[in-house]
Amino acid sequence: MAKPPRYDDLPRPAGDPTGLPLAWGVWGPEDEIGTLNRITDATVAAAREEIRDGRRFNLNLPLDEPFGAALPGAHRRRAAPHPVMVAEEQPGRVTRDDRLDGFWLQASTQWDGLSHFADPTHGFYNHAPLSSIVHGAASRNGIDKALAHGIAGRCVLADLARHFARTGRAWGPMGGRRATAEDLAACLAAQGVALQPGDILLVRTGWLAAFRAAPDAAARHRLIQGENGARDYSGLDGQEPMWRFLWDAGVAAVAADNPTVEAWPIFPWKPALHLAIARLGLCLGEFFDLEALAADSAATGRWTAFLTAAPLNLRGGIGSPGNAMAIR
Repeated sequence: MAKPPRYDDLPRPAGDPTGLPLAWGVWGPEDEIGTLNRITDATVAAAREEIRDGRRFNLNLPLDEPFGAALPGAHRRRAAPHPVMVAEEQPGRVTRDDRLDGFWLQASTQWDGLSHFADPTHGFYNHAPLSSIVHGAASRNGIDKALAHGIAGRCVLADLARHFARTGRAWGPMGGRRATAEDLAACLAAQGVALQPGDILLVRTGWLAAFRAAPDAAARHRLIQGENGARDYSGLDGQEPMWRFLWDAGVAAVAADNPTVEAWPIFPWKPALHLAIARLGLCLGEFFDLEALAADSAATGRWTAFLTAAPLNLRGGIGSPGNAMAIR
């Protein structure tokens, strides 16, 4: 496979209202996984060196968090699932079965599929027509395509919350504070780690720590809703310098501990990492539980690990629970 072009060499369609580049066709006209193409047999094989002690870190929240830990209506439509247990008891056989009612696939630790967000001018990633965003075998860009390729390899943790606390930078989980590409690079440099092509970047903003430290459901609700419903999460700056940084570094996916990865809200026709889902094929993960991994990193000075994740094999799925684990 040819080396992808640099960010500044990507085409910018004439008359496009955003002026942003499109990475459609970089990995071929039929591609449905975008930046996950950065994960190759070679990058996964090389990442095995990250496993030294065999210690495992679950990166997934319980399926009923965060929405089940807040007041009802925290999200305009998503909510925690309702588990239903079915008991069957007969002479000589006692069994239990269960199901999840109201199971929103992006209501906890999640991956966004490339069918989650479209460009308002050009549509879904890589010329996928609206009619192809369906469930079933005829779907395009579904989360099942990410599973078929495989999400695995070296992950790099950028602990922005600790970095900003150490450097005296004003920061908090809400307020729409933005970590720029320069901030992200400085954090990684201070941790003594550099990104490599195929890496999965994990970003700790401190949102989950604040959510868990909140004293009650009402306080947790405010960390989802924001003041007066502003949903003003702090996170990565979604402006073009961040697009350039992530693309040229060869990042395969970006996952964070907050609801949106990037600072929120975002605005129509303006750069945003969610818009990069459509235009760059960027793989995003949200609500990742990075607390134990980050504590171990702070104690050991190791900011990398082997990560593996298995999205649900739902043909045409718009998103999926993360099903992610880091191993050291």
